[in-house]
Amino acid sequence: MRVLVTGSEGFLGRHVCRALKARGHDVVGLDTAPGAEVVADITKVLPLMKLDAIVHLAALAAPNLCTANPESAFSVNVLGTQQVLRLALESGARKFVFSSSAHVYGVGPKYLPTDEYHPLFLQNTYTTTKILGEQLCQLFYDNHGLSYTALRLFNAYGPGQGPGYFIPDMIAKAKTGEIILKGGETTKDWVYVDDVARAFCLALETPYVGVMNIGTGLQTPLSEVSRLIAVNTNATLRLISSGDATRMQADYTRARQVLGWTPTVRIEEGLATILQEGNLTRAAVSGRVGGG
Repeated sequence: MRVLVTGSEGFLGRHVCRALKARGHDVVGLDTAPGAEVVADITKVLPLMKLDAIVHLAALAAPNLCTANPESAFSVNVLGTQQVLRLALESGARKFVFSSSAHVYGVGPKYLPTDEYHPLFLQNTYTTTKILGEQLCQLFYDNHGLSYTALRLFNAYGPGQGPGYFIPDMIAKAKTGEIILKGGETTKDWVYVDDVARAFCLALETPYVGVMNIGTGLQTPLSEVSRLIAVNTNATLRLISSGDATRMQADYTRARQVLGWTPTVRIEEGLATILQEGNLTRAAVSGRVGGG
């Protein structure tokens, strides 16, 4: 299958491209960054090519960045998605896989674990653009028959993730010898990037049309993640209670039933890999993960 991956040079894009190639797909990477097979801006008219499927990852993905730059967020995340959907039709693609976010449920959701029937919440610019992206996918399916699957990712993490995200930022603090964390009571559902990449591969192969959650079904407090990092880097950890905790926990039943997908990497193992690749760990990460 010839698959175009937008955002191929980003954190998630690099892992997805690698996973697709390992499954024998002919992968074409599209990004604004040098190194991609196709260097292009998704907000502009895109070059026509023959494709079997598209995995659309390119986005302004940091919520704070979207809030600070709403025009750019709507341009890239909404107009850009429409442009890539048009390319899918023109290229003859039979499948479109869209990277969405669990933030569309709000942070935190009304109930846990959170399934796909949970109401959507226009919490901020980022979540609004992701909801509109999903709706564009549905529009192209309704009007043109373009099959799509939208994956609502919980907190993806792994090697190569850049600054501005919690785990890389805590590792950067650990390098100074001390982690100071406020609000460690907040929980996230951390899903390792290799498991996420596998979900995108499986989504290409399913006739299922609609949305599904990609998460582990476990809650892990920010304090526990920070503790694991601190213990394995000889850093000290100081926790400051905020009294304003939110909680996230996926119900991934639909992904299990439709894709046969289940997470395989626990947070201890994922952190160990990141720290070992950065030559920061003194031992294998160990500790209990808090379940929900």
